[in-house]
Amino acid sequence: MSLGDYLRLLRARAGGTTPIEIEAATGLPRGSYRLMEQRYRTVGDEESIRLLADFYGAPVEELRWRMDWPRKALSHSLVAAMRQQRPITLYLWNGQTVTGMVKWWDLGAIGLVTEQGNLLVVQRHAAERWEPFVQAE
Repeated sequence: MSLGDYLRLLRARAGGTTPIEIEAATGLPRGSYRLMEQRYRTVGDEESIRLLADFYGAPVEELRWRMDWPRKALSHSLVAAMRQQRPITLYLWNGQTVTGMVKWWDLGAIGLVTEQGNLLVVQRHAAERWEPFVQAE
């Protein structure tokens, strides 16, 4: 799960606080929180991560490591797996691991064909990390 996806989850758990309210409470520059949530690439710096971790009561490292797993890198990894006709393994936030051939993907979900030939649909934001990892450009 990318940092942006995780921040959206934390914000929902906090009762739907608005990005503007979060920026006011943390001292982040106006518009920066929304960019962190919505960008497909890594956005943010160590100070922003620290401020948001304090705001949400989350460990800094829990937010920090997600900066290394942006949604753009997942897109690159899915494309590479399709082109190379190789399986991809997704490690999901709930502890499950799924592996399959990429049949299709879009901004919201991934269609994997399992070794047994079943189509499995996984929401993209559920993927914490994946293998093989292809770096976003």
